[in-house]
Amino acid sequence: MLKKIDYSDYIIHDLKLDIWQFPLNSEFSSASSLLSADESTRANRFHFDRHRRRFTIARATCRLILARYLNTTPNDITFDYSKHGKPYIKGIHDIQFNLSHSGELALLAIGKKHPVGIDLEFFSGRPYEGIGKQLFSAKELNDFKKVEPRLKSLVFFNIWAQKEAFIKASGLGLAYPTKEFDVPIYPTTNQIIFDKLHNKNWQMLSFMPEVACSAAICFDPLIEELTYLNIKDIGSII
Repeated sequence: MLKKIDYSDYIIHDLKLDIWQFPLNSEFSSASSLLSADESTRANRFHFDRHRRRFTIARATCRLILARYLNTTPNDITFDYSKHGKPYIKGIHDIQFNLSHSGELALLAIGKKHPVGIDLEFFSGRPYEGIGKQLFSAKELNDFKKVEPRLKSLVFFNIWAQKEAFIKASGLGLAYPTKEFDVPIYPTTNQIIFDKLHNKNWQMLSFMPEVACSAAICFDPLIEELTYLNIKDIGSII
């Protein structure tokens, strides 16, 4: 279902999702000017320069890409937020999108009408079982404890990315009880997850955009096509 295409060929319709991958390691000169006053304030709150840079590039590039779908300018896009903090484009409910970034990489999912959630997690040292007890279902935690030590990072972040993608797609974010649903512990391309709070199914796709990096996208099973658009140089879309 997932295929790579050149970003100049993208098109959006009701049964298609686009996944954009882009780097955060080089700030382009106009990035800060594309942010809203609220986004600039948030960027300036970061103590470390690298965190400010990553946030600024992520939000500016998100605006650049969304502007292509809306046939407008990046500065004309106004974001608003749902009760549980999920962003949407004010006044435009047709376009659905979700952004995630970790380290020097970002993923942006864009679709039409159908909600979507995406998450990205680079591997890092964590108290895996302690976090798992707080976030994982009983089945996930039991399966995780049986995983070989050399695969602990892969399995932990694969579960985490899927959990995040699911709760973002649902629109509830951290208000969704993450222990109340199960995801596969290993990467999968075709898994249906039942959302008992909304009485609906979601489709889950997990993948590794880079080495030591887990990602997942959660979307409506009605979606028929996903395309993967990998931007190496953000300057090419400015």
